[in-house]
Amino acid sequence: FFETCWSQFPRPCANSEGLRTKECCPVWSGDGSPCGALSGRGFCADVSVSDEPNGPQYPHSGIDDRERWPLAFFNRTCRCAGNYGGFNCGECRFGYWGSNCAEYRESVRRNIMSMSTTEQQKFISYLNLAKNTINPDYVITTGTRAEMGENGESPMFSDINTYDLFVWIHYYVSRDTFLGGPGNVWRDIDFAHESAAFLPWHRVYLLHWEQEIRKITGDFNFTIPYWDWRDAQSCEVCTDNL
Repeated sequence: FFETCWSQFPRPCANSEGLRTKECCPVWSGDGSPCGALSGRGFCADVSVSDEPNGPQYPHSGIDDRERWPLAFFNRTCRCAGNYGGFNCGECRFGYWGSNCAEYRESVRRNIMSMSTTEQQKFISYLNLAKNTINPDYVITTGTRAEMGENGESPMFSDINTYDLFVWIHYYVSRDTFLGGPGNVWRDIDFAHESAAFLPWHRVYLLHWEQEIRKITGDFNFTIPYWDWRDAQSCEVCTDNL
């Protein structure tokens, strides 16, 4: 679940070849092998998804690209070993660090209202940087898999900045789902909020966002602060800049 849900569309796979073969096992630059296999970081494997039937609120099959994710796009991806992670196993799993991903560190997330003005402004500057930095590793789809052609001859992907990447990921997973029926209705039933995946999906989503901001800022101690709505009356950074 976690290895395939947060990867979305890695740039090396967002092309006709990736769509035609339905394989996303990029080379890790550290050893020049797919998924870092030569270094024991991972290997290319078939994607395993649940065969459990859909709930009664979603009676269709083969309509939405998000069904049995990510099989509409890829059926083989990197499966990382040990504490390695990332779409090519070139990074560490969340919480692990070091060249061999053997060091575990706990992250402490603070209430933004307990942070100093300097720390608050630093957080805002990181978000602004994310809004102005094209993500080097991920792109977004601008069309459905069917629109890209049976053999992927018309790939439809686009660059996006790191901030909007995560806006888009949340939109993509939670947008309305086609339910058919009289009038071909769309209903606000989504895959992230109306299922048992609500808590784990959002947990991984925030961890991924945090990691991408660390990468573009070089601040590997960065954590996303939380905000208690009861502090709203005294919030000095609750502005349009956020």
